[in-house]
Amino acid sequence: MRWTAPPERREIGLVLLCFFAYFLAYNIEVTLQVLGIDAAATKAKGAVLSRLGVGNTVIGDDGLRPAGWRDKLELDVFGDWEWSQGHVAGDGTERSQSKGSGRHGAQWIARKDVQDIAGVQEPFGDSTVNDGLQNWGKDLPETAIVGHASGYTIFDNVYIFNGTVYLITDSAAAWPPLSTMVASTGLGFKEWQVVSIEQGRKIMGEYGATIRGVSWLAADEQPHNSTLFGLWKTYASLDTLIDASGNTALPPPRRLIFPHSLSFTDEDPPHEQYSTRRSRVDTGFHPYTLKAAFPSITMMYREDWEDYHKMEVPYVFERLVVADRTAAAPALENGQPVYAPSMLLGASANWWEPVRKNMAEFFGEYDVKTKAKKVITYLHTQGAQIPKLAEEDHEALVKALQSFGKSKGYEVNIVSTETFETDWPTQMTAIVKSSVVVGVHGYHLIDALFMRRTSQSTLVELFPKDKFVRDRELAAHSVGLHYRALWSNV
Repeated sequence: MRWTAPPERREIGLVLLCFFAYFLAYNIEVTLQVLGIDAAATKAKGAVLSRLGVGNTVIGDDGLRPAGWRDKLELDVFGDWEWSQGHVAGDGTERSQSKGSGRHGAQWIARKDVQDIAGVQEPFGDSTVNDGLQNWGKDLPETAIVGHASGYTIFDNVYIFNGTVYLITDSAAAWPPLSTMVASTGLGFKEWQVVSIEQGRKIMGEYGATIRGVSWLAADEQPHNSTLFGLWKTYASLDTLIDASGNTALPPPRRLIFPHSLSFTDEDPPHEQYSTRRSRVDTGFHPYTLKAAFPSITMMYREDWEDYHKMEVPYVFERLVVADRTAAAPALENGQPVYAPSMLLGASANWWEPVRKNMAEFFGEYDVKTKAKKVITYLHTQGAQIPKLAEEDHEALVKALQSFGKSKGYEVNIVSTETFETDWPTQMTAIVKSSVVVGVHGYHLIDALFMRRTSQSTLVELFPKDKFVRDRELAAHSVGLHYRALWSNV
């Protein structure tokens, strides 16, 4: 037979057998899966196939190689913990650990058990770009009131569209008067509208965009230093189990909105001077304070608010916490501060601790060091255009505090409220370490609430003779601090 003769059936069979053997061996892992053979079990049972090195490339659902194929490095990195789908790796006992117990005071929750504020979607970034729009058709999400005290309200499903804020419900008769929830108006919005679901369908159409997570809104036209304090107190009422270590189930707020305030107070510079430093609007608190206490929050202003209203579809706040001092004012008793109504909302005795903890950890000062000195901080206002001590009284107080600290072995800090004299990190580091904060009366002393909470922690506020307001007293007592008011020559 010539070499150019057609191949015989025997030769064709040999070629096909060789190809079959090659593909079988080259894709041995897939082959074993098709045959129903578990690579991990093959190694563990000591079968002949284990010598083929299958386990070197097989990766399980837990991200590891099969148990029989793990080397020392892999065991050193991960350990020999058991793992099952939807759970954290461990020996199983962590799945039933109650909140606040254990070495770190943590609570372990299976991912499938974690629900967000609306009980529908998991809150840890699981929403995707595909979840941007809601096609609700005729089933319009109804606005609900989750918590309320005069001027401080938690809403679900608040709509903004075409320059108006809408609350859509058929249960308005059971609600508090709108004037006790939102009374302020300004350049950001006029009076809010409460409409029925049927009216809402006509206004909103069949779909809209969702603003996910928790949003905070300062409804007042003018900022105030108590706004952040009142917003957190209102929001913290949703978790009455916050423990002494500041552990909470509350997801962090994602945005704080000032709908009436522009980002900057000066005129816009010419376009070619785009890099010019601008004068930022006063929000009532130092911008660093917000970023340290709530690292994941974004501040939004009237420009951002107007952008939403210029869109051709409605936007829906998944959850909106609103603070409105104008709405709170009629409910105040004589001498009460504007945030007082928020204190009526039930909350844990430790409601402030998550925020204080964030601030203290920012400076590495949350855990009290062994044999740490007691710290006294005098927060003075001598360089500010607000009430202050006479210069000779200020100097006398400084000398007295320093002498007292030296005799008792205490650390004494003399810091200014003005950042050109004492920068913000220096000021707040002193406060978060302090057991006592002393200062002339004023809302700048709200920062003293970040001081370390102990049985001796005290805020001392200095007033001129025959003058006293209870604004800081109520705040201090609400977070577990002692409070003393003294008359002096202010």
